[in-house]
Amino acid sequence: MTDDVQLSSQYTPLGGSIWRRTSIPPANQSIPPQQQQPPIGAPYKQIPALTRSISLSLGPAPVLSPAEAKWSVPAFGGHKRNQSSNGSTSGSSGWSPERGTPDPAPSSGSSYGAVGTPLSAHSREFTPAIHSQQMQINSATPSSSTATYMALTEPINYRHLLERSVNCNWEYIVDKIVNNNDQQASIFLQQKLKIGSAEQKFSIIEAISEQAYQLMVNRFGNFLVQRCFEHGTPEQIEGIANAIKGNVLSLAMDAFGCHVVQKALDCVDESIKSEMVMELLRRVADTVVHRYACHVWQKLFELRWDDTPPAIMSYVNRELTGMWTQVALGETGSLVVQNIFENCVEEDKRPCIEEVIENLDVIARGQWGNWVIQHMIEHGSPEDANRALDIIIYNAAAYSMDQFASKVIEKLLKCSGADVVDRYLARICDGRPERPRIPLIDIASDAHGNYLIQYVLHNATKSQRDLVAAQIRKHMVSLRGSKWGSKCAWIVERYRNQSAIGSPAGGPPGSTGGVSIAGSAGQLSGVPVTGPHHHHHHHGGHHHKDRRTQYNLM
Repeated sequence: MTDDVQLSSQYTPLGGSIWRRTSIPPANQSIPPQQQQPPIGAPYKQIPALTRSISLSLGPAPVLSPAEAKWSVPAFGGHKRNQSSNGSTSGSSGWSPERGTPDPAPSSGSSYGAVGTPLSAHSREFTPAIHSQQMQINSATPSSSTATYMALTEPINYRHLLERSVNCNWEYIVDKIVNNNDQQASIFLQQKLKIGSAEQKFSIIEAISEQAYQLMVNRFGNFLVQRCFEHGTPEQIEGIANAIKGNVLSLAMDAFGCHVVQKALDCVDESIKSEMVMELLRRVADTVVHRYACHVWQKLFELRWDDTPPAIMSYVNRELTGMWTQVALGETGSLVVQNIFENCVEEDKRPCIEEVIENLDVIARGQWGNWVIQHMIEHGSPEDANRALDIIIYNAAAYSMDQFASKVIEKLLKCSGADVVDRYLARICDGRPERPRIPLIDIASDAHGNYLIQYVLHNATKSQRDLVAAQIRKHMVSLRGSKWGSKCAWIVERYRNQSAIGSPAGGPPGSTGGVSIAGSAGQLSGVPVTGPHHHHHHHGGHHHKDRRTQYNLM
């Protein structure tokens, strides 16, 4: 006898259905006990098959809406079973393929997720636990009964929160800065401190004070702490200052904390300020040359004290005796030394000045040390400046061709009078019997020194220009063959052509007359390397090229 055939569904681990043909026993034939469905609540028997089938003898099951369903559809991964107290197992959902009947509806305390398909967005596997956390945002006070809440995963509308009447959970915003480096949260609180009410400012600063140190060393939080010194009450400012005390060294050597220390030195009481200074004096040699702490030292030398200031320089001079040369040669230390020159009294800075002058030759050749010598020439006392000038003039030839010391010579020519320029020219025009080529020609041919000669030709007095031009004409051949010397030679030849007709505004046909010799050195950017070559051609084909050169020089 042929069995009737029907479709049956096959449950797969991914929640889908595979339909296959199965046989149905005749109506007068009883179902074997092993094929009968167990009663509700009976222990679950594991079937070793990888796939399980369910005979749908009564046709397909009705599809219920979520509102009509009295149990949850099994979610993905619903085969996990919990062991009950009597040793029986029960499925995590209210329905299993083997049992074929639903369990009673879960209680209100059940951990079932929202009703949905096993792969729907409402499935418990796709709902992170953070969704259960909420943030309180209300329009009155944080403890108001009319509070509203916003999920953490939703973006915060900072524009709405900036309204003067709107409050929020300030501690949560501070946490976003500390834990997530949230720049927008920092900007929001800074703006709120500017436009908020007195109560809001107090509450915000209280929340900041609870995590003051973490914010001080935060990329965006340090700006927020600095605003607290401007908008906080005296008690709150003192509280934040107390968080700095004991941590001055670590904060001063931090990329972000150093800004907070500088701000605190401007805003706190002098008693607290003195305590902070004494902490910094514990490690003078390390902090003076530190890339971040050096800015704190500069602020320290700029401070004004109403009472007697602490003897800062006595500690500094004692620690750095014999080390000022190394300090001045450093990128950060040179800034500190120049700051000492500007802001300290004579007796405090004298040891530093003396050591710098004694080692001027080394410092002037340094990448950062040359700025210290330039500062001394321009702003030092006449006695110190003259002592430095004597050393510089003596080594004028070597300094003029040095990459960094040439900047010292340039400062000397710009800031000193004609008498100093005369001394400089006399030194570099002084030849030796065994070598007719004077240092001036070497300087004019040097990559760094040629700019100094160009400056003299443009800005010196007429007698000084004539002296330099006369020396350059003697070596015109060698200078024209030099990449850098050709520039000086071109200027001298132009100067001779202009002098020949007695007027700096004119020039022979085809020349670049009309350009003032007293122009700035920056006008030389348009001078071609082979500039003098153009003056040897006077036929019509080159007039336009000479005119373009003239425009570049104007």
